[in-house]
Amino acid sequence: MNPSFKFIISCVAHTAACLLLFSAASTHALPTDREQSLHIEADKQEIDLKQGVVVYSGDAKFVQGSLEIHASKITIRRDKDQSVESVIAEGSPAKYQQQPEAGKPVIHAEAAKLNYNVKSEYLVMDGNVSIEQNGAVTKSGHADYDMKSQNAKFSGDGKTSGRVETVIPAKTEKKE
Repeated sequence: MNPSFKFIISCVAHTAACLLLFSAASTHALPTDREQSLHIEADKQEIDLKQGVVVYSGDAKFVQGSLEIHASKITIRRDKDQSVESVIAEGSPAKYQQQPEAGKPVIHAEAAKLNYNVKSEYLVMDGNVSIEQNGAVTKSGHADYDMKSQNAKFSGDGKTSGRVETVIPAKTEKKE
């Protein structure tokens, strides 16, 4: 694989880890994830070097350590300097999972569309957003996360109830 595409793909994997910041739990991925090889599978890969776009489509999947993203289509855009500008995962739904720390439960997230702007460090999730870890679930129609300010906003989709729903399971006391 061309070294510039390896760089792009490693940035995509790193970017996807930012979904962890939606969780009320830890905001770090397993330290070994970035050290792992990245495996990408799709039915098709299209590269437009002139436009700086790489599109993986048809049951696209990439895995790096505990990080997994499954989507119908994953699009990576680069700017004129060949730096990653944005990563977009689309599906019915696009799914993400990653273990934040050793011994911690896996975080699962899904939405119809995940769009991460690398330069502004801004993540947008649209369409049937669901984020789950250890039984706690937040669902909404739309979610915005500004990683620089660490501010998240969830809103309904305006179609159904238009509301945000969060369920936090009751803690059970351990019997000795």
